[in-house]
Amino acid sequence: METLSIESMYPAELAKELNINKSTIHRFIMTLKDLGYIDISNDNLVRLSQSFINLGTRAQEQYQIHVIAQPYMEVLAKRFKESAYLATFDGMTVQYIDSVESSLAVRTVFDPGRRSPAYAVASGKLFLANLSEMELDDYLQQQNLKGHTKNTITDVECLKQELQQIKKNSISLDNEEYELGLKGFAAPVRDHSGKVIAALCIAGITSRITSIQKVNEIIESLIDYSRKISIQMGCQIFHSEVN
Repeated sequence: METLSIESMYPAELAKELNINKSTIHRFIMTLKDLGYIDISNDNLVRLSQSFINLGTRAQEQYQIHVIAQPYMEVLAKRFKESAYLATFDGMTVQYIDSVESSLAVRTVFDPGRRSPAYAVASGKLFLANLSEMELDDYLQQQNLKGHTKNTITDVECLKQELQQIKKNSISLDNEEYELGLKGFAAPVRDHSGKVIAALCIAGITSRITSIQKVNEIIESLIDYSRKISIQMGCQIFHSEVN
């Protein structure tokens, strides 16, 4: 793959460059083609596929987000004594990719790789709010809005109304909708095109997040820090411009 990242080659050229016999290089090429990592032109020229290039771009992007967001998450966790984390969206569920835990003994824990249903958590609703109308309808057709707690939004129209407000305000809240006793907040991290690629979040114990002042401070900090992370990711297009 490293060789093809420099230039496209014919199978015979690849075999010579890598010092591998032609039958072996043919098997490698067919395997990579089946995986969607390479394309083969009509004249048998082998090159990296766009999907493989996109995969590398996403990996680099995710690494950048980790590095850029880490100090902001540390500040959030220290200031509010609640866990801060980053989440991404795969089209159906949110995945937690990084976190800084609260220093308190009783705290929320988001291990990297853990997933949650998008419609029931703050980060997930944030991603849903930024889908196109067609993408959202496709999601809702595939997703059963199961109630996880008494606060889970299970009515499609009610969910759509909430998503409109989330998009308008660039902040999403989860009021014990996935787990009783837990409250969550999420703000969008955007890439250079203005697309939402991650959510910067705080989740904590409901009994510790009761005052309007603390809620407002969390919201203001998340919006501020998510915007700063977005700028470092190359974003110059924000809420008023992407609506």
